[in-house]
Amino acid sequence: MTATGKTRSHKVGPYTMHVNRIQPTSANRMPLYVMCTPDRWGLRYSDEEKGALAYPVARDYAKAILQALITQVQWGEAYFGLPGNTPTLKLQWPLDQTDRTDLSDLFRPYIATALTRSTAGFGIPSDAVPKNMGLYLPSADRPPGEQGAFTVNDWSLRLNVGMLKAMFGIKAAEVTPASDAANRADQIEPLRILADTLYHEARHCQQWFWVYALVQQYPDNFPDTPNIAQWPTALASGGKQNNQVDQAQSVVALAASQPIPTDPLALASLKRMAVSLYLYTLNIWRYNKAGVHYPPFIRTTRELDEEIRRARAHAIDLLQHVGVGGTPIDVDAMVAEPGRCYCDYTARPWENDAFFCGETATAYWKSTVNPHRVLDIHESDQCSRAYELADAHQKKLARLADAAGARTSDSSSGGSQ
Repeated sequence: MTATGKTRSHKVGPYTMHVNRIQPTSANRMPLYVMCTPDRWGLRYSDEEKGALAYPVARDYAKAILQALITQVQWGEAYFGLPGNTPTLKLQWPLDQTDRTDLSDLFRPYIATALTRSTAGFGIPSDAVPKNMGLYLPSADRPPGEQGAFTVNDWSLRLNVGMLKAMFGIKAAEVTPASDAANRADQIEPLRILADTLYHEARHCQQWFWVYALVQQYPDNFPDTPNIAQWPTALASGGKQNNQVDQAQSVVALAASQPIPTDPLALASLKRMAVSLYLYTLNIWRYNKAGVHYPPFIRTTRELDEEIRRARAHAIDLLQHVGVGGTPIDVDAMVAEPGRCYCDYTARPWENDAFFCGETATAYWKSTVNPHRVLDIHESDQCSRAYELADAHQKKLARLADAAGARTSDSSSGGSQ
């Protein structure tokens, strides 16, 4: 509610949504909202099957890519397919460029199928699937610990091949049979990480496509930051001209005309991501180590600072001053680079969502490798485990700070007597 007593509202796609007020529902109950329910679209789509929550896109992807990596590839001496089968690829470490290309060509169809799947209406067009998709060698110019990255400027999806090194240390005689599910799961853990990371990074691709669509097709959703409609073109215009940048630019045009499914919750999810990603981008442009970057729609540092101020105010209103049942996000911590802690990183709406997607693919992977294992997914479709742990940690720190403040107050009172 505003200072004038009016209910706060947001334009979301073609809808006007009101911020939840602290009052009973029509059933005379206090409203409760699952933290990340709006993100249930695309790669994260979920439905009810026999009374239990299921993620059919993640499930089918995990089972298909597991089968491919197990039966079609020999990792050094280790082959996990059935005796008598012949692998399509026989790889040796370190992987040369041909091997890396062959392996990425193997897994590409599985993630492309998931990305373009029409379930729930949020599959992306096939022309928006990254053409520049593959594996890179670890190097000093990549962030430490990085397993993969989707880069929006050239629309590329690249995975760190270093995560697979342990597969090539397994001797033929050490290969665990499928009947020993627990030990086999441990042996093929690097492949699980590959499948998880690929799904995580692909989710970023899907996020960006629909964010591009929203900001270009519904500029009235962002009345205080109208420049946001030019943001996709600015992102896709950086760097030298090559086929990858050409695809990035074509994706912007494609998103501008691609019909957006009108599911209200999914649109709310996309608006959260759009507002947060725009502020994040503006901060990167402003505080770039190489100097301030000016997109075509901003000419001076003063104009950029003003754009940041307005984008920040919008983000605070949408993400920080949430209604009842919501989880407030520290907007300044969200955009800080480098982040102060893991909590700030995972609180970013786009990262929390991608972590959840990877975790869901992992859950189906593990239950397929070991059918006796309980399917470990969030039945209530909440936020990622990383976010929940970080959120619990932040709340604990707040309680400790409050307790310390109370003790300080008591000491001060005692000393004045």
